[in-house]
Parts: sequence; C-alpha cells; structure tokens
Amino acid sequence: MTDHPFQDFAHAEQAKSNKVRQLYAYWIRLQRHGKPGSRTDFDPTEVPSLLSSLLLGDIERDPFRVFFRLVGTRVAAFSRLDFSGFYLDALDYRGRDSIEWEDCYRRIQTTGNGVVGVNRVSWPDTGRVEYEFAILPLERNGDPTGSFVAIENYDGIDPHLIPDLPIVRSFPKG
Repeated sequence: MTDHPFQDFAHAEQAKSNKVRQLYAYWIRLQRHGKPGSRTDFDPTEVPSLLSSLLLGDIERDPFRVFFRLVGTRVAAFSRLDFSGFYLDALDYRGRDSIEWEDCYRRIQTTGNGVVGVNRVSWPDTGRVEYEFAILPLERNGDPTGSFVAIENYDGIDPHLIPDLPIVRSFPKG
C-alpha cells in the first residue's frame, strides 16, 4: 500500500487482507477479454464468506451518481445505517472517513480499473480505526463501469468500538 488513500487495483498482492484478495480473485474470474464481467454474472453465493462485507451498486454517468443497491449487514452495522437504496450524494460521512468516496468511483469510471485502499475513521477524543476496502467495476447495459462490487474488511476492528463510531447520516429525501 502507498501513502495515498487508494490506488488502482492491478494484482491481488496489493491487498493486505485475505477477504479483499478473495473478492479480487473472484472478480478476475468474471472478466471477459480483460474487461469487467457483467453485474448479472456476479453471483454472491459464490463468495458466501464475504456477503456481509459487500456493497453492490451502480455508477451512473450523466449526471455522475453512485447508487447503492445492496449493503451487507457488517457494512450497515459499521456505518450505523443501512444505506441500501441510497445515492452516495445523499450520505454524510464528512469528518468521519478519510476517503473521499466519490473520488474512488470517479476513478473507476475514468480508468475502468478497480481501486484498493485504506479508510481511516475518526471521531472526537482521538478515536480512530482503519480498514481496507476495494471497489471493482462490473459491466451494466454495455457500460464496462456501470456497476460495481465493493468490500470493506473490518476484521481487525474491535466490534465493541462500533457503537462509539460516528454515524453515517443520510440527507432527507426530497
């Protein structure tokens, strides 16, 4: 890993965690001619040990927006919000996450590559935890980066800290 918050995910060895490497290996198997596999080819039952840590969604082009179709139970618990059915721009994680998530998704859309990185979550009184994540593009309706599968690996985080973490909030719909 570099000092940058995320980088293009080009080979499994870039990931520190087994779960992120496992998702990357599955994603590689879905590829066709070096291009991302289809969202419809992604079968969560083929990676059952990862399900609770996965996010699935769409990257819309015009206007640029990220939609979360499904958020795993561990991700929802860690965020203290199940943001399935929400757009990224309807979530407020400022002052909590070190990653600017929109930058990750724009990078995927621009390059066609997945990204891997480390997010540092901070809260008052100097609390801080970090976890590895990866976001990998999937083809949707002919767009090679129209969808994605992502993973957030919290295995190194004490689950007793979760109630103290800042909540990811959603803006009112409307």
